[in-house]
Amino acid sequence: MLRRLFPDAYRDPEGTPGSAKAEEQKAHSAEFRRYTENDLRAGKRDNALAVIRSLDALSPAGEDGAVLELPPDASRQWLGALNDLRLAIGSRLEIGDEDDSDLLFHLPDEDPRKPMVMAYLWLGGLQETLVGTLLP
Repeated sequence: MLRRLFPDAYRDPEGTPGSAKAEEQKAHSAEFRRYTENDLRAGKRDNALAVIRSLDALSPAGEDGAVLELPPDASRQWLGALNDLRLAIGSRLEIGDEDDSDLLFHLPDEDPRKPMVMAYLWLGGLQETLVGTLLP
C-alpha cells in the first residue's frame, strides 16, 4: 500500500530487475525519497487532519443533516486525502488498471470485497464533485 502512496520517483516499467540500470534507478529513488518523503508524509497527514477537522466542525442543520462548505484550499486538501484513501483501498482490492476496476463493478453482493468497492466508487464520485466545484 505504501508503494502506491509513495511511489518510486525513478522507475523504468520495462526495466530488468537486477540490471545495472535498475539498480541505478533504485539508488536515485532512494536518494530522492530521502529528501522528499518527510514532507510528503506531513502533507498527507495535514490533508487527513483537515478533513477530520472540517467534519468535526459540522453542526446538524435540521432534518436533512449538515451542509459542508469548503473554501478552495480546503477542497484541495480534501481531494488529496480522498485520493490517498482511494489509493489505499485500490491497493487492498488489487486494482492495477481500469480493467481491474471494471470487473469490480459486477461483483455479487455476497462478495466480501463489495463494501470496499462501494467505498472506492463513492470516494471517486465525491472527488469528481469536488473537482467540479473548483473549476471556473
